Amino acid sequence: MPRNKAFRYGALLRVRRRQEEIKALALAHVRGEIRRAEDQRAFVLGEQRRILEEAGRAAQKEFDAADVHRYYQYERHLARLAVEKDADLAQLRRTEETRRAELEDAMKRKRIVERLEERYAEALAFEFRREEQKFTDEVASNQAARTGGKRAGPPGLEHHR
Repeated sequence: MPRNKAFRYGALLRVRRRQEEIKALALAHVRGEIRRAEDQRAFVLGEQRRILEEAGRAAQKEFDAADVHRYYQYERHLARLAVEKDADLAQLRRTEETRRAELEDAMKRKRIVERLEERYAEALAFEFRREEQKFTDEVASNQAARTGGKRAGPPGLEHHR
């Protein structure tokens, strides 16, 4: 019977799987940050529209220059925030692309070790089948030697030959 050798790269496979999990979590984290930044940007743009409409109404009804000035200052502040959020989103998307590439690399590295494990299992199965065939051949040759080279048939048919 073949020796049942342990797969030598089991620890490496566990490490590669863990690395893949870490890379996937990092990518998920960045994607969560992107969603939050997009939500914040949408809020800022909505607030910017709202404040402009409110400033327009205030300017039409009662013209208090100080109030209208404050509305437009707030709107400019919101516009700066929107530009900052756009820059943040661009940076986060670059980070996302980097993390995605790292995850793909980790997946490839894990798959390499998995293929080694599959090949090892196939080689072990082949060796087992070969040893089993040797054993079967040996039993058959021993049985043939005991019967004197005659073919053994079903019991009770020896006198018909």
